[in-house]
Amino acid sequence: MKIATSFLVASVSLLAACSGAGDASFGDEAGATNDTNETSEQALGKPRASLDHPDFVRKMRDPANYRVNREPGAQESICGIDDLQHVNSYTGTLGVSVAFVNAHKRPVGAMETSPTSGKYCSGTLITSTLFLTAGHCVDSTTVGDYVSFNYELNAAKTALLAQSHYQITGIVEDSLGGLDYAIVRLANNPGATWGTTASLATDPAVGATLAILQHPNGEPKQIEAGTLASISGNYLRYGNIDTEPGSSGSGILNSAGRLVGVHTNGGCTASGGTNSGVRMSKIAAVSGIL
Repeated sequence: MKIATSFLVASVSLLAACSGAGDASFGDEAGATNDTNETSEQALGKPRASLDHPDFVRKMRDPANYRVNREPGAQESICGIDDLQHVNSYTGTLGVSVAFVNAHKRPVGAMETSPTSGKYCSGTLITSTLFLTAGHCVDSTTVGDYVSFNYELNAAKTALLAQSHYQITGIVEDSLGGLDYAIVRLANNPGATWGTTASLATDPAVGATLAILQHPNGEPKQIEAGTLASISGNYLRYGNIDTEPGSSGSGILNSAGRLVGVHTNGGCTASGGTNSGVRMSKIAAVSGIL
């Protein structure tokens, strides 16, 4: 009954977000905001298209029938040359140090249907039992899935390290305020082993260093880093941080290792564009946890 009640609360919250705000993130994208640190395409006379992930758009339109694509899609993208590096063989050349990666990699996990299945999304432990990911990574069948920690290659990239798997027992928050984020509860207190990552409800400055620890294509954990290109509506945008399918839900870290956003979707090409993620400042304004 505890699991069922948890999902019921999350479902009611999601329906309220949909009915009360409509496509809330569309509204923020379409109009100018008063955020001091925001760069506005409209201020430059350019139309502002929605940055919402297509799966999240589908979820907001019909949350009861939405199902996560557990075979990662193609919305995340490479910005020019793919320079993702595996965490245990990282060379320290992407803008953050090897020590930074070692200090912040452990709370990052990969979502999976079962301990023997492939991975489909990424996320971060924010308390001993709560795991932050993208809203489009969660649906009414998520309870019973798992999160794997320590899904990494060794330094020689010849073998996987031993993984630990924790079952998802409830959905605590889901897409509140029409934002593409979710918080799920995990069994057996994984934070006691793998640690947690603190969040910061203040947007980084344009040009600030950002890092994303992620499971691109459902692969072992990797690091990519770059800088904040702009802030647009609900989203941080970055044009030099590679992501791939399966990276959705990864935490966006500032130079101090604090969560300042949740990566949600791609927009990079070989010659330009930006990837993006939901701002923690926006999430913190509606969340009862962050």
